[in-house]
Amino acid sequence: MMNQSVTIDVSKAQEQLSASASPLKLWQRRLTILFIAQVLLILGVFAYQENSRVQVDAQPLLGIKSADIDRMVIQDASNKVTLQKTGSQWQLPELHQLPVDKQKLDEILQKLDGTKLTWPVTTTASSHQRFEVSGTKFQRRIELFQGDAKKADLWLGSTPGFKKIHLRREGENQVYAVELTAFEFATASNDWLKSDLLAVKDVTSIKASDYELQKNGEAWTFVATTHDANTQKVNATKVTELMNAFGNLQVQEVVAQVPQGETTKVSAKSAAGEFHYEFTKAGSDYFVKRSDRDLYFKLSQNEFERIANVKKVSLLASESTSSNTAADPVSNLVNQSMQGILNGEKSN
Repeated sequence: MMNQSVTIDVSKAQEQLSASASPLKLWQRRLTILFIAQVLLILGVFAYQENSRVQVDAQPLLGIKSADIDRMVIQDASNKVTLQKTGSQWQLPELHQLPVDKQKLDEILQKLDGTKLTWPVTTTASSHQRFEVSGTKFQRRIELFQGDAKKADLWLGSTPGFKKIHLRREGENQVYAVELTAFEFATASNDWLKSDLLAVKDVTSIKASDYELQKNGEAWTFVATTHDANTQKVNATKVTELMNAFGNLQVQEVVAQVPQGETTKVSAKSAAGEFHYEFTKAGSDYFVKRSDRDLYFKLSQNEFERIANVKKVSLLASESTSSNTAADPVSNLVNQSMQGILNGEKSN
């Protein structure tokens, strides 16, 4: 009887243990299956996104080559500038038809040409305000024309990162992050002005109030105004600096009013013609006007001084070392003593 009782107790214990263990194992299996499902779901979503990105073909920003564009209008919330191509030259019609800085314009046109659109940041119209690419909130609007036909209308907005900006094309909801900056698209005419438009390259003659220089071959000489002027020699280095100052003359902006102040007149001649300059210092500002343009331009103090402050005395060659030595009494005494010693040795 005792053995049979023990056997019954063990069986019951095994059943109780099995019953208590089953829910734990069941939850473990469920959790394992759930974890595997989550991992598979994450991998599936990632694979789908990557596959979708690959399938988005990069498309050009513009539907026209920049070489075919002949007018560009750039504006921000308060300013607007127009760049107009006339023949082969770009000009500023709102700034006396003055020439545009071609290098600066070419650089941004090339960037627009090379910009590709891939995966949009957003595709909802409600996000345009947030990314500052809406019609009422934007950083820049750029309109490109061929004749009277508008070929592109771009909205530039907020900055998502270094040298990047949010962009939207008019009529579309998609917003993209592209490698452009609002700074490149200035909205003031003076910012597009060709800064060296008053420069004269390869100057062959320069005339001021107290000197006149003429280039003969590669050598510069003073033009004789008196009998002894022919004996005056030029400082080649200083004259080269003056010539380069004309060749690299940079202006900053057009001024609306004629400046009042002390004026210095200088003329320069080259194969392109003869040009008469008026340099004016008015208070702490500096201005220049050239005879072929009825406009005054502001320039830096350094540009002003490199030409207007040059006087004849600074262009004269210094006396040679030999001349200085001959005029030095100590050197003369030494030379005489040496000559006497040499003469004495010869007589002996």
